[in-house]
Amino acid sequence: MINVLETPYKSIQVETKENGIQTISEGNKISFTTENGELKKGIITGFKGSKPEKVEIEIIPSGENHKEILKIIDMIEGSLKLVEDK
Repeated sequence: MINVLETPYKSIQVETKENGIQTISEGNKISFTTENGELKKGIITGFKGSKPEKVEIEIIPSGENHKEILKIIDMIEGSLKLVEDK
């Protein structure tokens, strides 16, 4: 599970090994690994839930044109990362 520290408006703050506390916001490109071992990448379109342990992230997966809602508790700890444009 990803450790969400805060849920400010339209963003979340997560604890990462490399960067300490990192803010991830709507419109950011992210990647993460699910508990099933599946690597997911996409653009954040929204967040649901106000309690850190119950946050859900709504994304449009890379190369797709549909939205998916994924629970923070289904992500491997430390796997949520911002993806930089090249």
